[in-house]
Amino acid sequence: MRTLFILRHAQAASPAGTEDLHRPLTAQGMADARALGKLMKAKMYKPDFVVCSPARRAQQTYRRLAETLGDMPMTSPSSVYYTTVSNLYEELKKVDGNVRNLLLISHNPSIHGFAKFLAGLGTDDSMLRLNAEYRECTLTVLQCPIDGWATLMPNENDLADLLIAGRDFEGKVE
Repeated sequence: MRTLFILRHAQAASPAGTEDLHRPLTAQGMADARALGKLMKAKMYKPDFVVCSPARRAQQTYRRLAETLGDMPMTSPSSVYYTTVSNLYEELKKVDGNVRNLLLISHNPSIHGFAKFLAGLGTDDSMLRLNAEYRECTLTVLQCPIDGWATLMPNENDLADLLIAGRDFEGKVE
């Protein structure tokens, strides 16, 4: 059994003249990512390894989580930035089979599509919530009945938790 955490980066700003890759988090995005890190720690959701988009907003989301969870080994392949569900799937299948708890941080629409692609089991309410929306700083927690990431299959994973910023938690802007 493996645990997969799928996270859409926290709220980002769109400053004029800034390339998409370099968009920073807003103050609310930073606060939400910190709050999520605290909630993950309280729920004992500790990734062993992180696959994170190289985009600034995704990297900042990771750093805010790490303030509470501690540093986690991370890779930032370009294939998880501005990508497809298929590319995310192929990237995760490359992760070392010894990693038990994996965090993926990426972008919409592919990250939401990826969470729906993998989730097959869960309460009716949680599955409806997953299908309905995927705001910034939404975390999907999947229990995956696999021995290693290379054998990850669609629609065969249990939706164990879904945490949505602004609904299930919200950071206070300082």
